[in-house]
Amino acid sequence: MRALLDPSQPSHDPSVAIVQVALSGFGFNFYDARNQARANDLLVRERVSNLLADAAAAVRKLEARYRERFIPAATREEPFPPPNALRRAKALHELTARLDAACSEILTLEVPGADPIWSRLRDELPTLHRLVAFDVGLATAATALFERADALTPEEVESDVASEAFEGDFTVLRKALRERRALLCGAGPALPQT
Repeated sequence: MRALLDPSQPSHDPSVAIVQVALSGFGFNFYDARNQARANDLLVRERVSNLLADAAAAVRKLEARYRERFIPAATREEPFPPPNALRRAKALHELTARLDAACSEILTLEVPGADPIWSRLRDELPTLHRLVAFDVGLATAATALFERADALTPEEVESDVASEAFEGDFTVLRKALRERRALLCGAGPALPQT
């Protein structure tokens, strides 16, 4: 019965054809391997974006705690805050902006279109499967960024030990984004370079 109702095997019997069309979403097969791979890519990118948004929220909270602890209120004797503390607070604010930008960029990444005419000319399923390998790189970098942001303390910000580590994680994220885009342009590697 299952083979009879399989929409990839069209039937000449009108009643079976109607059931096949109804089961396949009226012409769009929600369970097609290409659509599953496209949905998986979207799901992974959405989760990666959420990780980066959580990292940005953690850095926002950290910036507030840092300002509260290391930037005193102005007094007559010291009307201006310490310049190094302001520089570090500004660096935290810029880090939040970078995390927010990466979050948006990952949500809007390109994916092969679901165009039936174009899919006849290229085999997009292997490309969609290769995108998962690049998504793993994005997820790894986003997880590292979140864990680093979540564990960071105001004292570590004061000692300037955190900025290089974040730069390393952003470098990994940028590399995964570049390679993913190159794959979709046809100029990149089939799998991520480690």
